[in-house]
Amino acid sequence: MSMAIVASEPGGIEVLKWKNVEVPDPQENEVKISHTAIGVNFIDTYHRTGRYPGMTYPSILGVEGAGKITKIGNKITNFSVGDRVCYPLSVGSYCEERTINENILIKIPDNVSDADAAAGITKGITVHHLFNESRKILKDDWILFHAAAGGVGLIACQWAKAKGFNLIGTVSNIQKKELAIKNGATNIINYTEENFAEKVLEITKQKGVIAAYDGIGGDSPRNSIKCLSTFGTLCTFGAASGPSNLTIDDIPASVQYTKGSIATLIQNRKKLNESSVEFLKLLSNQDIRIQIGQTYELKDAMRAHIDLENRKTTGSIILKP
Repeated sequence: MSMAIVASEPGGIEVLKWKNVEVPDPQENEVKISHTAIGVNFIDTYHRTGRYPGMTYPSILGVEGAGKITKIGNKITNFSVGDRVCYPLSVGSYCEERTINENILIKIPDNVSDADAAAGITKGITVHHLFNESRKILKDDWILFHAAAGGVGLIACQWAKAKGFNLIGTVSNIQKKELAIKNGATNIINYTEENFAEKVLEITKQKGVIAAYDGIGGDSPRNSIKCLSTFGTLCTFGAASGPSNLTIDDIPASVQYTKGSIATLIQNRKKLNESSVEFLKLLSNQDIRIQIGQTYELKDAMRAHIDLENRKTTGSIILKP
């Protein structure tokens, strides 16, 4: 048996229950993991509320974690008992123990902590996907990245600095502005005080950015697209403020629109390897440092969701079993 956070039905934080659950032995292509750290992502709140289709209830929430393998299936050849591993985007991580298919597992380098791996792996491969698949960003390119002081945003800032990109970020207050600048952003705009689209054009001398990355949703993509240069790319990859209001009529000529999704990336083991290897290399070299802003006990996941939804968090969030 294992303790876990279970969403009894779609809804608010009141549906989260701290329960004892059965953990089966691994099947032939699975391993059993004892979690040491569990990442919290905004998608977890979507799964809790039922915003994403395909969820069934009751369900253990969470999509990323790290830990030690305690048991392996009889066809496992790439992993052993005792290996430290992490994984991205596999629903069911808010628990002390779980079984999981080997296809999603990634070995953790010796000089990377379990907490950094758990807090960073989903966000790290997301940034790799955005900067390489959604739009290939090159040295000296100018890009716009919303929520630059969030978990994904801070990794994007550091990644941009390491690769020589010019990242313009948006934030909601001075503390987040200072944090994003410290992590490598070239310019930061406080969107509560300035029109970010006008400011981006001012910063780029009216040329615009080659790519705008928008995980905000709502009206934000309509304004983000105004920031693009000719042949630029708008990439949406989330909707923290609700579904995007962008329509085809909002898209000007000679720009591209794409939806970034690592749900498709992780189905391709080669691409998963490429993105995770590049991310873990930057993490190992300390070109990227995971900013764990908040740590909660696993049983207190409800409080983590409250703080996350009320934008009281910075950087990444960890649950400790």
